[in-house]
Formats: sequence, C-alpha cells, structure tokens
Amino acid sequence: MKRKWIAFLLVALALSLITGCSRKRAQEDYTDVETGKLAFYYLNPEKNGLVRQEKRVDLDADPEKAVLQVLEELAMVDKDSGFKYTSVLDKQVRHQTVSIDEEEVCSINFGSGYSQMDPNREILVRAAIVKTILQLKGISYVTFYINDDPLTNEDGTPVGRMNANTFVLDNDRNEVYNYTENVSLYVSNMEGDGLVEVSVDLEARDNQSLEEAALEALKLTYGKNTKSPIPQDLVFNRIHVIQNVCYVDLGEEIRQSIRGVEEEIKVYSMVNTLTSLSRITSVQFTVNGELVPAMNDVSGFDSPMTYDYSYVVESGD
Repeated sequence: MKRKWIAFLLVALALSLITGCSRKRAQEDYTDVETGKLAFYYLNPEKNGLVRQEKRVDLDADPEKAVLQVLEELAMVDKDSGFKYTSVLDKQVRHQTVSIDEEEVCSINFGSGYSQMDPNREILVRAAIVKTILQLKGISYVTFYINDDPLTNEDGTPVGRMNANTFVLDNDRNEVYNYTENVSLYVSNMEGDGLVEVSVDLEARDNQSLEEAALEALKLTYGKNTKSPIPQDLVFNRIHVIQNVCYVDLGEEIRQSIRGVEEEIKVYSMVNTLTSLSRITSVQFTVNGELVPAMNDVSGFDSPMTYDYSYVVESGD
C-alpha cells in the first residue's frame, strides 16, 4: 500500500512539473525573454498618442485565447497607473471573435461600434492593438474585420494585413529617426501660383520625424525666386504614417491666407513634399483633430490627397 502511495505521489509530482514547465514555456513564448513582460500600448490621457506600458502577464498557451487576454487587458487601466494612460477598447469598441490561421495572420472581428470612432482615434486604437499583439509568438500579421467585413480605408480600399512596419507614429521617433536624407521640397515661386522643387539634405533629429522636418523646412526660402508657401507659425500637432498614408493634424493657423500665394499652392506644397518621401503615397489632413471638407478655396481637404504635378513650375533661376 505504501509503495502504491509513493508511486502515486511521484506520478502527481511529474505531472505537476510537466504542467508547470508547459505554462512556463507558454509564458516565455509570449513575453520578453529577459524581463518576462509584455509591452502594452494604450492611449495617452489626451487620446492623441500612445503610451507604452510593460506588464507581467500570465497568458494562455492557446494563441487565440492569449490574444483575447491581451484585448481584455487593453480594455482596462490599472488603478495604480496614476492616469498616465487610458484604455484602448471600451463598451462601444469591443471585439467579437479572434482567429489565427496557418500563415500566422491574426484576424479580429469587431462590432459596428468600431466604425463609429473618430478617424484620429481609430488610427491610434488600430496601432495600439496591432503593436501589442504582434509581440505574441506565432503572429506575424493582424487584420481587422467589422461584422465579418474587412476594415476599409476612407476611400473604400481594404486595410488588409498589418505588421510592425505598418505604423510609424510620434511615439516611435526615438526608435526610427536620427539621420540625414536628401528630400524634395516644394516651395512657392515668387508669383505664388506655382511650386518650385528644391532638393535639400534634411536632418531629422531631436526626436523629430522626417515628415515633420520636411514640413517645417517649407517655412524657409531657397533662393531669390522662391518663398515660403505656409504660415510661419503653423503648428503640426501630430504626424502618423500608416500603410503609406501620412496623417497630418494641423493647427488652426493653416486657415491663414498667405499674401501673394494661392491656396492650392499652400496645400499642395505640403502634399507634394510629403508624397515625395519614399514611404508616403497620400496625405490625409485634419485640423485640430477634425476633418475639414474645404481649406478656404481648396475642396476635398477631408479626403486623402496625392501628388499633383500640374502645380510644379521651373524656378526661373
């Protein structure tokens, strides 16, 4: 009888060790090997950027269940956080189902509340979820659905798969920027009715993105036959690049007319400059977080804008 009891204890001990090791391996699979933490991305208190918050988590060994745990965590804010960040998901924006296929694509299906979000917030929510989930082992891409229909951009094209290179946000500046690149700036001619292309070596440093550096450079003049096409006090609130679309939130100063410069030149100086950068194909403007149908005489300001060569003229030097 004693031998049977000892044998039972040994079997039980072996099973507990196997289970413990399995859980430990699952934990190490999903979290940072060195710290045992997972980096969660939340909205900042102003809800205009992301905050990285590392947490120790006990994730399920099942990848789909682990994703569900992460999503639940993104819907909560720790009481001891000191209100340094806010939740990504709420009662309005909730997930319905999660699946992971053999190509390591994690598909998340949301309810209709997702599509009712403000465009600026949606960009950040999307980035926070994707950047957090991509840390899980066995997930290389994330795709969103709304009531089983693929998430689309404002022009109706599907967003598709998203990975680590999909998002370049203000929060990523320390990791991405600190280099010099030759870029094409488009400034106004002296008549104010055309754009002159100027090639400059632009340095992005001090946590400033290349996109912001290029826009700030438009406030300068380059040669006697050019002038700045944008307000000198124009503020660029936020600049995000997502799937080759540059989202620029401008300050109220953009409404100022520049004496001797046509409105189209003011707008397309920014559009042509940004789209000349290799990873940008279109520009989506907002003003203090709001979509504006027209910027003075320029219509379609609330839609993605692309390069327009018709405004480019010779410098006249």
